[in-house]
Amino acid sequence: MFRRGFDQFRNMRDSEGFDFGRGFGGFEKMFGGRGQERMFKKGNLQFMILNSLKEEPKHGYQIIKDLEEQFKGFYSPSPGSVYPILQMLEDREFVSVTKEGNKKIYTITEEGENFLKENADQDEFAKRMKQFQNFNREDMKTLGIDIKETVNAILTASKEAMTDEEKRKQFDRFLTQIKEQAQNLYKEDDQNDK
Repeated sequence: MFRRGFDQFRNMRDSEGFDFGRGFGGFEKMFGGRGQERMFKKGNLQFMILNSLKEEPKHGYQIIKDLEEQFKGFYSPSPGSVYPILQMLEDREFVSVTKEGNKKIYTITEEGENFLKENADQDEFAKRMKQFQNFNREDMKTLGIDIKETVNAILTASKEAMTDEEKRKQFDRFLTQIKEQAQNLYKEDDQNDK
């Protein structure tokens, strides 16, 4: 137990993904990079754009700003990613376009609303984005620092546990206890919600 627990912490500490400064892995973890599975796939943006247009008709810049706000500053889609999707949505007749001066105003069509309804269960990304609704970047930064300090304290204790058999047993009990507490942290709340 002890050796496995220590190795897990060491691997976590040494891995590239152990970065709390930019949201538990930062941009690469969320949107893919360095061979990681992408949490954010290209098709997800079309759902987000259509959902944004359900609120009201918007021009491209407004859509980009809305998306940036939904991502809480972690990601700002470029015009080069948004406008081709808007063109594709227009080609599929999911949005209609009107001109207002030199700006194009995009409005979701009935076909676009039907597409959203028919594919609501497939929009896993929207479900993940709901986790960000109450997200506060400063709180997350503080939490990341607290977690890093806690992990460092555990690593320090684990090194000391290697020097003595009794300390090793004590450390194993400690790891088991915090693991169980973490796994059961919200179970009582979940049962009360039912």
